[in-house]
Amino acid sequence: MWGLENISAATPKGRFVFLVLVMAVATLVCLLEVVLFLNWIPLLAAAGGWAFVLLYGVIEGALLHHGAGAVAALTLPSGSSTPSVNQHSNIEAMVARGQFAEAAEAYRAAIASDPADMIACEQLGQLALRELKDYHLALFAVREGERRAPNARRQAGFALLAANIYGDNLKDYGRAVVELRRILARYPDVPNAARLRAEIEELKALHFEAP
Repeated sequence: MWGLENISAATPKGRFVFLVLVMAVATLVCLLEVVLFLNWIPLLAAAGGWAFVLLYGVIEGALLHHGAGAVAALTLPSGSSTPSVNQHSNIEAMVARGQFAEAAEAYRAAIASDPADMIACEQLGQLALRELKDYHLALFAVREGERRAPNARRQAGFALLAANIYGDNLKDYGRAVVELRRILARYPDVPNAARLRAEIEELKALHFEAP
């Protein structure tokens, strides 16, 4: 009837038409009350309802459709911006499904495409350590994180992760010593510097004891 059967209620146009029909019925009821009870308040209520419908139509038609490009330009990342949380969430969904290798490749692609993306470096490092047990991939991730970090504190944090991977995972105590010495030289204000020096001595002993 009047072509309304072709309009989906799930669309903005369908919702607007539904509101118009509802308000038309409500207006008839209000007019009936005005005639029967000589009370103008229902008519004022109807006018307010139509004002709402008109406002809804303007918002749906002008803002959500014609303004969609501007909204997308503000919220969607470009190639030079930091990837959005949604992009990383998509990769995290791969991890949740057990698609570890695919997720690792997706993180590597994110790292390659955005030189400012540290989140991908952190998450790839965790994925490589916990799930893939790929320690060289984890080293790649934390090295990239150190290179991209905006301040010395964050850089030192990534560097410490690299030293831990060498010592704890790869059992390369000599390289772990080298990494810790580099950290102390490059980041002299690193917290627990005295503990790192003691750890160097412990690792040196392990290195010389290793067969």
